[in-house]
Amino acid sequence: MALGTLDLLFIFIYFAVLLFIGYYSSRNQKDEDYLIADRKLGTWQTMMTTNASKTGSILMTFVALVYLWGFSAIWYFIGVVAGALLFIPFAMKVKERVTDKHYTLPHYFKFAYGKKAGFFASLLSIILMFGLLVVNLIAATKLFVFFTGWEFWICAFLVMAVVLLYILMAGFNAVVKTDILQYLAMMLILVLLAVLLFNGSLIPSSEWQIFKADIVTILGFFIVGVMFAFGSPDLWQRVYSAKSKKEVRNGLLISVIIYAIMAFLLALIALTVKVQFPEIDPDLALIHGFANLLPEGLLGLSVVLLFAAIMSSIDTYIFTAGASLIQDFFDWDKRRVVRALRKVIFVLAILATLISIWIQDLIIGSYIFVSFVVVIAIAVLATWIRPSIKEKTLVTEFIFGMIGMIAFVIYGLLSGGITPSLVIGVLGSSLLGLLIGGIISKLTK
Repeated sequence: MALGTLDLLFIFIYFAVLLFIGYYSSRNQKDEDYLIADRKLGTWQTMMTTNASKTGSILMTFVALVYLWGFSAIWYFIGVVAGALLFIPFAMKVKERVTDKHYTLPHYFKFAYGKKAGFFASLLSIILMFGLLVVNLIAATKLFVFFTGWEFWICAFLVMAVVLLYILMAGFNAVVKTDILQYLAMMLILVLLAVLLFNGSLIPSSEWQIFKADIVTILGFFIVGVMFAFGSPDLWQRVYSAKSKKEVRNGLLISVIIYAIMAFLLALIALTVKVQFPEIDPDLALIHGFANLLPEGLLGLSVVLLFAAIMSSIDTYIFTAGASLIQDFFDWDKRRVVRALRKVIFVLAILATLISIWIQDLIIGSYIFVSFVVVIAIAVLATWIRPSIKEKTLVTEFIFGMIGMIAFVIYGLLSGGITPSLVIGVLGSSLLGLLIGGIISKLTK
């Protein structure tokens, strides 16, 4: 379906504003601004950049999951809310210990538990952030392809080019400032669309069954949701960049409340679209619903909503992956780090674009890459429960978690498909690694 003139105008203005923010943020900025927004984020900045970064492709992915598993997919959001509330007191403790050397999640392990633990945390973080970058790029590209009819590879390169321009100019400072704009746009448009699209009488009571999926699938959704806060390197950057513990606590608490509201609105939209268009490709369900149910102008706003959500995640993931590659492994001065980071981000952008062109599958990519969240989160939770935990225990957990993830992915592919049950398998292998690591640590004292 072609976009009208008004729709295209909205989208053009949106892209132009993003590039302007990148340029304006780059003027007279310090190296610390580029790397971590000078650690001066307030409560509302923390809330908006946190929610913007973790929304992304979940808009399209959640609607696709509703097509596959019904309203049971809401267990992911229930898990995210529960996990985020649990993460707040832990994040405040982390903030107490933050120094000017902390820029990435792996730095937590490196400085508190040793270089080996930091190395494996870095490896997992890079793969996770790069994987989620690919997933979000696939989502944005499918959106572009649907409305333009252009080749997938052309749309993928165009989307990445816009993000790359403002990231190279202003780094994390641009990530935060564009996140704020994009999150405000997301929430306003999402409320408007939910009001316009939702008609309760169109959704039969059978669609509201929260336990419609099997118990393993429900547990998979819930577990990955709970683990998301603890295992998300991008969220840790928000903790590091906040002004103080107060901003961390208040920002995360408000983000949980608003994220829960967003989840409910998105569920209304997802069920409405599913009931009216039950046979379409799940990956394209949300786009298809907007294209067929909204008039010109509002359709353009819906496209801006999707781009805002997805691109706010793309910029976060590419910056976080680049930061781990440079800052976790090289002890350089800030000026040299900034120069190297720009080069790495450019290379990551090209690689992510090529891989997204190769995969082109939103759901399978999501299942695989979010499993890395579980491996990281188990190690983080272990350090919270037992701060004196040994480095060998953490390293063993990382190794078993990665091996388990690879094994279960291969099994899923050979047995006919990858499902949310993958998360259960990765959780089990991670806990087994933690147990074996603890035994090894005791025997080798």
